[in-house]
Amino acid sequence: MAGKTKPMNTIKQMLIKMQHDESIKQIARDLMLSRNTIKRYKSFIQSNAYTLEQLIAMDDIELERLLNGKASVNKDHLTDLQSMFPWMAQQLKLTGVNRYVLWGEYKERYPQGYSYSQFCWHYQQWDKAQQVSMVIPHSPADKVYIDFAGKKLKYHDLQTDKEVAVEFFVAILGYSQYSFACAVETQNSADFIFACKQMLEYFEGSPKAIVCDNLKSGVTKADRYEPDVNRSFSDFCNHYQMAIVPTRVAKPKDKSLVEGLVRILYSRIYAPLRNQSFYSLEQINTAIKEQLLKHNQTPLTKSGNSRLEHYEKQEKTLLNPLPEKAFEIKYYKTATVQKNCHIILSQDKHYYSVPMRYIGKKVLVIYTSSSVHVYYEQQQIAYHARSRRMHQYTTVADHLPSQHQYLLGLSPEYFINWAKRIDADVARYIELLIQSKSHPEQSFKSCQGIQSLYRKLGAERLKQAVRKGLELEVYNYMFIKNIMERPPHPASPPMPVLPLHENIRGPEHYH
Repeated sequence: MAGKTKPMNTIKQMLIKMQHDESIKQIARDLMLSRNTIKRYKSFIQSNAYTLEQLIAMDDIELERLLNGKASVNKDHLTDLQSMFPWMAQQLKLTGVNRYVLWGEYKERYPQGYSYSQFCWHYQQWDKAQQVSMVIPHSPADKVYIDFAGKKLKYHDLQTDKEVAVEFFVAILGYSQYSFACAVETQNSADFIFACKQMLEYFEGSPKAIVCDNLKSGVTKADRYEPDVNRSFSDFCNHYQMAIVPTRVAKPKDKSLVEGLVRILYSRIYAPLRNQSFYSLEQINTAIKEQLLKHNQTPLTKSGNSRLEHYEKQEKTLLNPLPEKAFEIKYYKTATVQKNCHIILSQDKHYYSVPMRYIGKKVLVIYTSSSVHVYYEQQQIAYHARSRRMHQYTTVADHLPSQHQYLLGLSPEYFINWAKRIDADVARYIELLIQSKSHPEQSFKSCQGIQSLYRKLGAERLKQAVRKGLELEVYNYMFIKNIMERPPHPASPPMPVLPLHENIRGPEHYH
């Protein structure tokens, strides 16, 4: 029969019901077929020499060949129609063009051609054949696929009394399908790399490559051929010797494994946790870990073994061992070496020394949570342990000029002589401020700040501030700044003079 083929088991049920003299209406209702379809089959059967008993006894293949091999339309019509399909696919992208419009044009060209329903059905079959999905083979310890789920988890912050939504990070090893999941606060670079680090520690090794979506934390600029990879993420993967394989833009099938894992974990993690209350990110991750273990221990349908069993037997030993030193995320910035031989790390408002020959030069600063490295023209010129003490200095003595003689006009004597021209107390305060530092150069920035306050607010305010500092023995720029910028107290009104009156007693009455 022409048109969409019906399953032969359904056709035989129809023949059996016809043999029992059931009505077309009853057969259509029982088998969920249209009445016209049943009528067409009945008409075709009556026009052949076969009885219902013979048709029912036939093999399915033989019956299908008989019923569907006698199309009323010439076979050449199908060839003609199929030749139009590539052109139709392009036309359907145009505004206002639909299948009915194209069928009308087809019928004008081939008046004896297919009906509209057959026209659409044959086009659908051709279109499905164009959407071929390649089966991607997976090798042990080859790739890990990572992604963030679209839906978020939440916890209630007791301090702010607000609901906090957190991101759900998932990962899956391609070969064993051993899975990992955790919650992080955001999708920013630091949280993303922290999640990846937790993932590798959970797997107890690293695969050869990591396949990630084009999210900003991993890929700065998406491109089909040469995507720009986030520098910190690139450092992370280099540390663990993993190649980065970004997926193509808008191609979820490139990481279909992890897309499928997200849907599974919605049922196996989100659903079991939906009625629980959480009050911190740590509580959520503890609950995730329990459900994740159950997921990895659940047997797979085809093999009967769990993901955990596949991982431990076939993949774990092939992963690259993790390096002894854990990865620390690196941050990059440029800075100019100041006249006091220091650069400032603005994130901490802390100063680090640099050899004096680089004064005025722009340098590259690479810092982690524990260290600060300074580079000039690809050569490291300074290294310091990171400090988060605001407005303080970390100084290497060898970086400073000999005998503290500053070559560009700044020196302890310069600042002390400037202060003497204002007031002796100011000079004494500047002298004690310089002496409070390990190296005089560390005080130059503070002295310059006090000079700026003097030019802005005047000598009298400065004198009052330094006298307060000398009294309290506090020697730093911020103290002087806070005192000088504080609005002056209004003067107290004078005590009223009591008028003379004969009823007012004098002091002699109170002896």
